[in-house]
Amino acid sequence: MPLVVRYPLIIALLAIYFVLAPFGYLAFALYARLPTRDPDARARRLQWVMRRAFRLYLDTVRTLRVLDYDPRKVQGRAPDGACVLVTNHPTLTDFPAIVAATDGVVTAVKPSVYYRWWARPLLEAAGHFPGCDGRPAELERLIENACDRLARGYRVLIFAEGTRSPREGGIHPFGRAAFEIAKRAGVPVVPIMARCNPRWLIRGQGILNPPAEMPKLRIEVLDPIRPTGISSRKLRDMVEAQVRNRLAFHANEEALRGAEIDHVRLPGISPEEAHR
Repeated sequence: MPLVVRYPLIIALLAIYFVLAPFGYLAFALYARLPTRDPDARARRLQWVMRRAFRLYLDTVRTLRVLDYDPRKVQGRAPDGACVLVTNHPTLTDFPAIVAATDGVVTAVKPSVYYRWWARPLLEAAGHFPGCDGRPAELERLIENACDRLARGYRVLIFAEGTRSPREGGIHPFGRAAFEIAKRAGVPVVPIMARCNPRWLIRGQGILNPPAEMPKLRIEVLDPIRPTGISSRKLRDMVEAQVRNRLAFHANEEALRGAEIDHVRLPGISPEEAHR
């Protein structure tokens, strides 16, 4: 799709967001502040609202041909009950994409976002907790908060790279926090592979700088790993290798598909001849 067509669609998306977001925020904020005898029941209802809102957003961007992703078609699913979801972080849309496909999800939120006056009451009421700024005391608090959420039956989502993936592709080395959380809580780790082709909303790229082709975001939930008898370091290495291998598999698959298309475009030349 030409950029001259994509720009108006993105502007339309932003207009829809700025018109509807204040109403959604106000309703969410009012409900989050209502007195309750069961904070967990309220948190789960707020998580349901977030999940439905993200689905509506993703359906809208897919209809407008801004981003191709359907949370109902996620490959694989997380096991029932508490677990640690560990994923890479190629784009800004990874969080809504995973939450829209999975219920009962809470996550560590970047401190600079979590502690904003307007954000903290809503995030806290929905069960989310502050992330880590690098200090040992903050890391220990993150682990304790995550274990508390797991004990309450939530699924805890951790972006193991700690930041968005490199601009040039691939992933950053995974940190150990997610795997230490799983060890202490005695819950399974569920690796999740996220990929976006072509890349969009990566570090340093804004929403008004889209690729000409509609990005395709895909989420794949891999088999869970029980932490029994495995150190957090070994667990991290296993999960990181799984995610890297799946990314490499899909990259090779897309390269082969592109090569086959190129062969078809060569009139009178068979794929075997093209290879020679």
